[in-house]
Amino acid sequence: MTKLNLLVIAPYKGMDEIILDLISTREDVTADCYVANLNDAAAVLKQVNLFDYDAILSRGGTVSVIDSLVNLPVYDIGLSALDALRAIRLAQNFEQKIAVIGFENITRTSAVLSEILQYDFPIVTIRSEEEALPRLMELKEAGYSVVVCDVISSQIAPKLGMNAVLITSGYETVEAMLNQAIRLTKRYLHNRQELSHLTLSFQNGPHACTILDSYGNIVLSSLEINDPNHVLPYIREHQQELLSEDSPHFERAFHGGILSFSLWRRYLRNEQYAYLYTRFRERLETRKIDAIRQISNSKEQKLDFSYYNSSHYQTSTQDQIERFSRTLSPVIISGETGTGKDQAAYFIYCKSSYRASIYYEIDCETATDKNWTYLLTHHDSPFMHNKHTLYFRHVDALTPSVFHQLTSFIRDTGLSQRNRLIFSLVSGQNIKQETSYMAELTKAMHCLILRIPSLRERADDIPYLCTLYINRLNASLGKQIISFDLRALKAMKTFLWESNLDQFQRIIHELMVVTKGVYISYENTMRQLRKESALWTCTEQAGFQFNLDQPLSDITYDIIRQVLREENDNHSQTAKRLGISRSTLWRILKSHG
Repeated sequence: MTKLNLLVIAPYKGMDEIILDLISTREDVTADCYVANLNDAAAVLKQVNLFDYDAILSRGGTVSVIDSLVNLPVYDIGLSALDALRAIRLAQNFEQKIAVIGFENITRTSAVLSEILQYDFPIVTIRSEEEALPRLMELKEAGYSVVVCDVISSQIAPKLGMNAVLITSGYETVEAMLNQAIRLTKRYLHNRQELSHLTLSFQNGPHACTILDSYGNIVLSSLEINDPNHVLPYIREHQQELLSEDSPHFERAFHGGILSFSLWRRYLRNEQYAYLYTRFRERLETRKIDAIRQISNSKEQKLDFSYYNSSHYQTSTQDQIERFSRTLSPVIISGETGTGKDQAAYFIYCKSSYRASIYYEIDCETATDKNWTYLLTHHDSPFMHNKHTLYFRHVDALTPSVFHQLTSFIRDTGLSQRNRLIFSLVSGQNIKQETSYMAELTKAMHCLILRIPSLRERADDIPYLCTLYINRLNASLGKQIISFDLRALKAMKTFLWESNLDQFQRIIHELMVVTKGVYISYENTMRQLRKESALWTCTEQAGFQFNLDQPLSDITYDIIRQVLREENDNHSQTAKRLGISRSTLWRILKSHG
């Protein structure tokens, strides 16, 4: 039995997993899955050999794009009324004004639901990617802050400060369309072996291969998948010169190294194809320091700013980050572990006038004395360049001697005038050193101070954040979860969140993985929270629960930790509440520190 081979271009992570799960139960079909939206579909088509596939599956506006570029059958996975209803129900959890926006496959189904269920929200149909931004801006100006939408709109809406709920195709919808696509494709299966030697040469070559037709157009290239040295742009720019070489083997100087080429020509159906095999060799080893991370063009890292989008903090934390990014003044970011200090620093960089230059992240926790010698003295150190952004991560981890060296260097060389400097400190770990370092940095240069609040200070935001991350993870996990049940949500609000957002995201992810229904249960939530810490609270239980299977001194220490949290690390207030002296409190904390 000949197997069908499908190419799946899913608009979001999660749909491809559903398709692979369905195909794993069949013996008559295989599939290769890629996650790409309307913008990236053409790039996926270029990097694969279309002669390996019998049909293509995708969804929404991406189907029209693919259909205009290929001769294969293209099937729209689509969505059902139930899929749209689930997304609308999830969006209602935000308790803000809702609108629906997307291509016709989204809005047509939503319009039917709106008529049947008498929903009162606007439904906006777009016919191209370019229409999305102006229509979303109109909705925002009209007061709509939540949109139920397709992938394109879900990527644009957060940039406008709007929450986007992506309509995902449910398991039953994908299964029905997959079965139909297989039935239809079997009827039109034809022989496409005439270009098989192209594929064999492409796959079996010892080095990266780029295939060009007689007009110099690139037909296929394995460099489309992985091109760390950016060789493919060079080939595009110099293709006529490369194809005119008489020798089948030649070299070119390239980025401080050598590009070795092997050129072969073959004929297929009276047309000549050039096979250009490429290998890059470095001449010299580049200096690599684990404690220094370098990012260019603001493209390496995709950031999630939803943590700062809370309605409670929108006029403080997020607004402060936006304002600070418009200046080049040094910034000090303080906050507990896991509050998103690194993301805030990168956000400031991305919005600043230096965003086109390099962003250096210097991890002060892992940097060695040798690293600092290089940074402070070497002629090629990031400190010797101008108009870059230097982020000193966890500067409070430096020893006093190295820290004083750094501040002296900043003063003596005018580093803060030549570059944008950002520092982060972990609050609450060493309050005396934290205060001292912050004072010295402020004295060395006029620093702006950004304090990011902990989750304990934002208990009222927990339901909002839960909805944000459920919405985001539904697509990547192939789930359609609506919310926590009420008792589970109360438990989430009263948990201590010692690692803040890092811990919160991990717990949400694990709970969604184990959840089978549309609501995250109280039992699963409690089981997960109990694993996290021996010390936690719940509004449905009297007082706190501690681990009693430990010495009395450890139980005492747990009680002091809890009261310290409630008093925002104020030692005087904590000692007063517990009826002990500050010296006794300090002694107990030090004995367990």
